[in-house]
Amino acid sequence: MTRPSDKGTGGSSFFSRLWLNAEWSVGRKLILLTVPLIALLSLVAAYTEHVRNAVLMQERLGHRAKSLAHQIMADRQYYASVVVPRVKDLGGTLGPDYKDVHGRFPLPATFVREASEITASIKNGFTANLISPWPINKDKGLKDQFQRDAFAYLSQHPTEQFIRTDTFEGRTVMRVLTADLASAQSCVACHNDHPQSPKHDFKLNDVMGGLEIVMPMDKYIKESEQDLILTLAGGAGMCVLVLAIVTFGSRRVVSQPLAHLAGDMEAFVSPRPYRTGQTAARVAGDEVVHIAASFERMKSVIATQQAELRDANQFLEQRVVERTDELRRTMEEKERIGSELRIASDIQKSILPRTFPAFPHRDDFDLYAESIPAREMGGDFYDFFLLDQHRVGLVIADVSGKGVPAAIFMAVTRTMLKATAMQGGAPGECLRHVNNLLCPDNDAAMFVTVLYAILDTRTGALDYGNAGHNLPYRLSGRGGFTVLENPGGMALGVVEDSVYPVKRVQLQAGDGLFFYTDGVTEAMDAAGNLFSTERLERLLRRIQNGSPTEIVHDTVAEVRNYAAGEPQTDDITLLALRYLQPPRGARA
Repeated sequence: MTRPSDKGTGGSSFFSRLWLNAEWSVGRKLILLTVPLIALLSLVAAYTEHVRNAVLMQERLGHRAKSLAHQIMADRQYYASVVVPRVKDLGGTLGPDYKDVHGRFPLPATFVREASEITASIKNGFTANLISPWPINKDKGLKDQFQRDAFAYLSQHPTEQFIRTDTFEGRTVMRVLTADLASAQSCVACHNDHPQSPKHDFKLNDVMGGLEIVMPMDKYIKESEQDLILTLAGGAGMCVLVLAIVTFGSRRVVSQPLAHLAGDMEAFVSPRPYRTGQTAARVAGDEVVHIAASFERMKSVIATQQAELRDANQFLEQRVVERTDELRRTMEEKERIGSELRIASDIQKSILPRTFPAFPHRDDFDLYAESIPAREMGGDFYDFFLLDQHRVGLVIADVSGKGVPAAIFMAVTRTMLKATAMQGGAPGECLRHVNNLLCPDNDAAMFVTVLYAILDTRTGALDYGNAGHNLPYRLSGRGGFTVLENPGGMALGVVEDSVYPVKRVQLQAGDGLFFYTDGVTEAMDAAGNLFSTERLERLLRRIQNGSPTEIVHDTVAEVRNYAAGEPQTDDITLLALRYLQPPRGARA
């Protein structure tokens, strides 16, 4: 059937008319369009491969010719620089008539020529010939345009090659000319002094002539033609294979699914009631044309569905507005709680001494401390205070748990501990008293580990009691460190009337103390590995001679570098002290 729009069109619209023909299925049209394209691509691929092989052959023969030239010239160089002087030292002579004169040896050029003649006698072998624009032997002069062009080029580029494909004695060959440079003084003298030489002013490294190598290409051209035939044969086989695949695949993947789809659409828009899952008849001809016709009839159905979707969308938008209002109120409440937590965190931090140097008028000791909570509010705390003119109290503690409950328990414990300590009791008595205050009303079953020490700056004596806390390190001023002995004692808030023994250690001038919580040793890297006590002790060996400020800062930096950006899992608290010297006028 001819369409009106096809009248008067040229042959160029054949494929478009073929594609628009509704009597042809999509799979058949796809096959008719695919086969010519594959054939064209195969021809292009074969031509490209042929050109590439020709270029590779040129490069391969060029490299081979260069290697041969280097080998021949190296042999000649050796002959001219080693054999010729030796012959002359032994009283021998050189000349082209060496075969007729006893004691005479061939000239270097004769040596190269006769070696090349032997090579040329081999079937499909190369030939090598020494030629020159200034030949002593007239047979070695320039004979054709290739040689003249080659010497014109080599006079400007003596270290390169001149290559050309040519027909030589009825065969296709590659001709390569390499410059023959005056590399030995004997060669220069020989040519300059020879009576038949047309040039007598050669110098070292001048171009005296050239080595022409002629390499047959018949074998390589035949191989290239065979490769081209194989490529074309492979392309033809590929066309047949692709045709079979497209024929089968288009039927299974394109034609049959499109035919069923067209049948389903036809059944959907037909006046008869349509039930989901019913089997529709497969349409014949161009499936796309049938689908397009059915789609036109589906527009009214789609318009109705769009109206329903608009109504549903308006309902959803109303719900989104309502949910947005709920989220906004939730965010406002969250921001309010966050603001209150930040204020509480600032209040908590303000109850810890943060002014350093803490006692600027004292030159008998120096100390520094820092606490870094894991959340807005933490459960760790430190404290230090003067009990009298010569005694300073040192406290570090860690409350169980985190967040607001731990912060409140921390504040209560610190207040009780400092109030009790200021009454002047020994560390063990102070801890026992605070424990008895915390236990009765501790319904939340929280507890706190505490290490409380008193340093007498007159003598360097350090008395300390421990309620289940990490033992501090004594940093010797003469090098090295030790862990303080554990006097024993349970965490505060666990068992009422617990006993807390007291230990004493004697500090010397220059000694230091390092207190810490387990947030240091239990910091974790990305793989979940702990910072560990061993790593802390290796760090202390490097930094133990620093000031308290440097020791604390270096430890914090090392822990953060180890964690490498991982979230902090526990509060980190450190306190360092350096006992410098007894105060002036103090007596032991």
